[in-house]
Parts: sequence; C-alpha cells; structure tokens
Amino acid sequence: MGKQKKVWSAEQKLTIVLSVLKEHSSVSEVAREHGVAESLIHKWKTQFLDHGKSAFKHGNAKTPDKALEAENEQLKKVLGQKVLEIEILKKLTSF
Repeated sequence: MGKQKKVWSAEQKLTIVLSVLKEHSSVSEVAREHGVAESLIHKWKTQFLDHGKSAFKHGNAKTPDKALEAENEQLKKVLGQKVLEIEILKKLTSF
C-alpha cells in the first residue's frame, strides 16, 4: 500500500510558516523537523502571505461573503413580495 497523506491543521501550518517567517530556522530545517516537504512549506508561506490564516481553513462554515449573499437573496424575495402586494393594492383601490 502507498503512503497515507498527512493532513495538517490550520494551526500546525501557521506554526510552521511563522517559524520560517520569523527566521528562527531555515525552510529545510523546519521541513526536516516536521516531516514536511520544503515545497509544501513554500506553498503554505505563499498562501499565508496572500490570505493570512483563513487560507488554511477548511469546512462548511459560511464565509462572511456567503452569509451576506444568502441574506441578500432572502431580502430580494421579501422585496419582491412587497412589490407584488403593492401592485395588488393599487389595482384594488382603482375599482
């Protein structure tokens, strides 16, 4: 059987990246210490610098953008209903 892929938590990735960024150790030293490929550490470092800690988070948690989009859709439905109600009331009062 092949080697099983290790899953790193956001906290573990953050610790590894910060140890490299703080220049306590070189990438190769940190890679040996944690059993991680140097290329993977460079990838995590790039992700961290581009996106911060949120780059390492996974799961089904809604991001603020998705939550706002869901709220926006719900408000559009309510607005559509209210517009329809207003149109119906205008027609009823015109009789």
